[in-house]
Order: sequence, then structure tokens, then C-alpha cells
Amino acid sequence: MKLRKRKTKSILDASIDSALLAVEIYNKPRTTFRSEGFITMMIMAWTRLFHAYFNIKIGDRYYHKKKNGHYDTVMVKKRHGS
Repeated sequence: MKLRKRKTKSILDASIDSALLAVEIYNKPRTTFRSEGFITMMIMAWTRLFHAYFNIKIGDRYYHKKKNGHYDTVMVKKRHGS
């Protein structure tokens, strides 16, 4: 669990950095493609935010859809030393 919290914090920090960079890009007056750069970096920030959220809530669970339409929960086994 401690490893997951460190990974989540790292992803969350990257999300904050992406959002700050988006604002920095947008506020530079002579930067070309300001709007495109802002939008791209904000999308990356939101994506990382969702990754952090799902990492803490779901963890290492994945769902596999069977032929009958039902889903199976698949747990990923931790490797020794990870």
C-alpha cells in the first residue's frame, strides 16, 4: 500500500506540474501556439489527475469482459522485489 501511495503522489505531482506549465505557456506573450500548448498541457494534467485517482481507488484490478457479457475482476500479482 505504501508503494501505491508513493506512485499516486508522483502522478499527482506530475499533474500539478503539467497544469502550472499550461498556465505558464499561456501567459507568455511571444510564444507561438499558445492556445494549443495550453490545451495540450491541461489535457495531460487532467489525465494524470484521473490516473492518480484510479490508482488509489482501484489499484491493480483490471476487468475482463467474458463472451456472455459479464465482467471478471483480474488481480495483477506483485512481482517479488517490486
